[in-house]
Amino acid sequence: MDVVTTGVALPALHRAFVDTARRDGSTAALHACACFAEQLLSDTVAAAARAATARPDALPAEAGPARLAAAVAPLRELCTALARAMAADPAAPADEADQRMAAVAEALAEATAATDALWRSAAARTDEETAALLRHAADWKTPECYGYDLADPELSLDQAAGLLAARPATAPVLVVGVRTGGSYLAPFWQAAAEDAGRAAGPWHSVRPLRGAGGITLPDAELATLPRTPPPGTTVVLVDDQPDTGATARAVRDRLGVHLAGVRDIVLAAPGRLYTFDGPVVRVAVERPVVRMSTARLWQLADARDTAGLVAHARAAGVPLAADAVHRLRPFRGPFLAVYGTDDTADTDTTAGGGSAAVTPAEQGGDARRIDPRKRPFTLTADTADAAGTAAPEAYHFRFIGTGMHGLHCHRTLRALGDLLPPGHTFADGYLITRHEPILSPLRDALPKLDPEQRRQVLGTVAASWEALRRLGELGRPGHATTYEPRARLEAALRRLRHRMGRPLPVDEAWTTRHVPERVPLGGVDGVLFRTPLPYGHGYWHWQLAPAGNGAASPAVRRFGLDWIWGGGGCLESEIASFAVENRLDDTALAELREAVAAATGDARAFDGGLRLAGEALHWNVKTWLRRCPVLTGATADRVEAELAAQARYVAALA
Repeated sequence: MDVVTTGVALPALHRAFVDTARRDGSTAALHACACFAEQLLSDTVAAAARAATARPDALPAEAGPARLAAAVAPLRELCTALARAMAADPAAPADEADQRMAAVAEALAEATAATDALWRSAAARTDEETAALLRHAADWKTPECYGYDLADPELSLDQAAGLLAARPATAPVLVVGVRTGGSYLAPFWQAAAEDAGRAAGPWHSVRPLRGAGGITLPDAELATLPRTPPPGTTVVLVDDQPDTGATARAVRDRLGVHLAGVRDIVLAAPGRLYTFDGPVVRVAVERPVVRMSTARLWQLADARDTAGLVAHARAAGVPLAADAVHRLRPFRGPFLAVYGTDDTADTDTTAGGGSAAVTPAEQGGDARRIDPRKRPFTLTADTADAAGTAAPEAYHFRFIGTGMHGLHCHRTLRALGDLLPPGHTFADGYLITRHEPILSPLRDALPKLDPEQRRQVLGTVAASWEALRRLGELGRPGHATTYEPRARLEAALRRLRHRMGRPLPVDEAWTTRHVPERVPLGGVDGVLFRTPLPYGHGYWHWQLAPAGNGAASPAVRRFGLDWIWGGGGCLESEIASFAVENRLDDTALAELREAVAAATGDARAFDGGLRLAGEALHWNVKTWLRRCPVLTGATADRVEAELAAQARYVAALA
C-alpha cells in the first residue's frame, strides 16, 4: 500500500522502507526508519538553507528553510525515545507504533516535497553546495554499523552512560551526530545525557562536505548550534568508526571555532571513545561493540564453529543436507580469478576445526573493524548418492547488511523475481543462495543462442531494469540537474595511472570524444534510482542458467544486486554498462533497443545509453582502484588489456 501524506507520494524506495519497518514493528525497526528520516530531512533543510542564500529570489515555497527546520526537532526527539526503547529490548514491539510511523512518514513527505522543488530550483543548477546536499538528501545510505563495520548500536546507551559516570557530575553534554552514522547513533548518547540530567540541549546533526577547499560544514547547520554552551560543556561528536580521522578532525576544528569557550570535544563511535591529540585521533576508551552472547553466522564462522554454523543456518531455513560432512570455504569470486590471487583459496574448515583465515570476519588491517562483507563463504555438504559417488551440494553466504537496511534489501531482491537463484534465504545479514552448477556468463552464451532465445533473454534484461527503477526510485531530479561523467572518469584514470606507474590506453583525447561532459542525473525521464553498478557492473554478474521446467530460453541471473553497496543512477548508465561489459554486437544491440522500448514505452533511454557508453569504464577503474591495492605485474597487464578492449568497443559504437 502506498504511503501518501500531505498529498505527497514518497519515492518507491522510501515508501517500501517505511512499509518494511511497519511490518516488523520492533523498536529497532522504528528507530532505523526514524533515523533514516532524520538524515534525509536534515540534508534537505541544509540544502534549502543553502539555496536560500545562493538564490533567494528563486526559492520554491515548498522548500522554505524555517518551515522544514521546525519539523526536525520533534523527529530528533522521536529518535531519542526510540533509542531508549531499543536499548532496553531491540526486538520488543514498539509502543504507539502506528502514530510514530505516521510521524516518520510525514517527515519523509516534507523532505520529498522540498527536494522535488529544490531539484527544479536555479540553485541546484548553479550552486555546487546546494547540489551536493541534494544528492545526499536523495541517496540511500546504510550506516556502517549495519553494513561493513558491524556493531549493535543499542549498546551505545550503556557506553554513553559509562562516559558520563567518569566525568564531573555537573559537566553538561552537547551531542552532535555526524551524518550519516551519527543520525542513528547520536540518539543513544542524547538519551543517556537526558537520563543523567546532563543534556546541554537537544542533539544536532551535521553533514561534512568535501570540496576543493577540503572538508567543510554547511553554514546553516553551524548556525543552529549554540554559540555559548554552558560552562564546562563537553561536546560529543558521534559517528561511525573513523578511517583516517580526517572527517572527525575537520568537524572538530569547525565546531571549535563556532562554539566559544568549549575546550572538551571528543569523538564517540560504537564501543569506542576517541580523543584528539593534535593531528591524531586516538582511542581513549574501548569496550565490546557487539553482544557476544548471541551466536550469529559471522560470529560462528569467525570462531571456526562449522557445526554451530550449520545448525544455525538450518534453523534459519537453509535446507542443508543432513548426515553430511560440511566444509566451510572462502567464496572465490570471478574478480579474484581474473585480476588477483587469494591466499585463502585452498583452505577449508570442517566441523571441529579449521582456519580463521576463511571466516567472514575481517582479518588483518584495522583489527577494530568487523566486516563480513569482505569474507563471503560457501558451505559444501559432501553427501553420497545411491551409487556411492560424491554429490556435493553448496550454499553461498554473501553479506548484504543487518538491521532494517539489510532486511529491506532482501525484500526488494525477492520482488525482483528470478534474477537470483530460487529459494534464497536471508539470515543475520547474509543473502544465502544455493549454488547453481551450470551457469554461463551471458557475454559468452548470448551469441550462441538462437534468435528467439536471444530476444527473450534481452527482453528479461530490459524488464529487470524497469523493475529495478520502479522498486528503487529515489527521487525525480528532472532534466535540468546534471552530473559530469567525463570529469569523474578522468579523475579516476589519473589515480589508476599513478598507481600503475605506466601510460594507459585511454587518455583525455579519448574521453573528450567518447564521454559526454554533462548528462541529466536522472536520465531522459528524470528518475534517479538505486543501482548496483558501483559494485555489480562486471560482465560476470550477468549469467544464464539452463532452460528448465519446459522453458524455451535460459533463465537470466544477475548477481551483486544487493544495492546496499550501490548508488544513485539512471537507466542509461545501466544500459551503457551492460552493452560494454557484454560486448553486444549490432544484432544484439538492435534487439536490446526493441526490448527497452517495450519495457519503458520508448527507446530514448537506450539511445542515451549508447551515447553514455564510455561511462562504463568508470565503474571498472573504480573497482580496480578499490580491490587492487597493488597494481603491478600480471594484474596490471590484465587491467590494461581490459581497459583497452572496453575503449575499442566504445569507439566502435561511435
